Amino acid sequence: MKIRHLIILAASILLFPATLWAQTVVLVHGFQGNGMDCRKQGVTPVLQQYGWVDGGNIVMTQEGAYNLSTPAAKPERIFYTVELPLRAPIMQQTYWLNTYLQHIHAQRQEPLTLVGHSAGGIVSRAWLVSANSVPVDALVTVATPHVGTPSADLASLATDTPMGFFAEMMGFGKWSGDADDLYDDLRVEQPGRFLYWLNHQPHPPIRYVSVVRDNQIRPDRFDFVVPTYSQDMNNTFALRGKSEYWTVPRSHFLSIRDGYVLARILTR
Repeated sequence: MKIRHLIILAASILLFPATLWAQTVVLVHGFQGNGMDCRKQGVTPVLQQYGWVDGGNIVMTQEGAYNLSTPAAKPERIFYTVELPLRAPIMQQTYWLNTYLQHIHAQRQEPLTLVGHSAGGIVSRAWLVSANSVPVDALVTVATPHVGTPSADLASLATDTPMGFFAEMMGFGKWSGDADDLYDDLRVEQPGRFLYWLNHQPHPPIRYVSVVRDNQIRPDRFDFVVPTYSQDMNNTFALRGKSEYWTVPRSHFLSIRDGYVLARILTR
């Protein structure tokens, strides 16, 4: 079944004429992730198969953003990955992302498309409403907790308690109290919390796409980290009815199938 679905996704890109839409794509990793995740988990090899060039993984140095492998030429279609301080609060990660996006835009001089996985989608959306210093024409989020996740509530409450073991089981990686502020930022939305603030801010009129882990057909692929409802930007106050809805019946983490779906989203 898996192979058949991949063949269908690939054929839909090859057989049906599509007008190029996205040119410069920036892939933003999630909590406990890093910029290389999309490569290791099979997403970027699919994009390369359909014409995107790997622009490299951009890191932060004392001198600012630095690209470890800048392409020799200026390709028409390109993607970049970035390295965020993965356990830092959302707004601190947003500051880093702003530096990266300015660096990329200075080279490309065209609108960017942001693709954020998990908490990376929240960082990207926080950047849109707080910094937005370079032109962006779309935001695609994958398995992102737009209205929060009970896992973050658990992690926040479990600090310095035996419950940290259960927080680790829920996908929060090796337990440590140094991400307390980040856990608070991702808690289920209610007045006074970060996501309530974010979800009530004016958002720019760009294209929004929610890639959701809808596992009604495959309950064995359930996302134990972020509820399906929370992954849909249409369920936020600011973006109700404004986001496209795509489904990938997988677990929370990225896979090659996300690459095929992303390739479809990035062309039209």
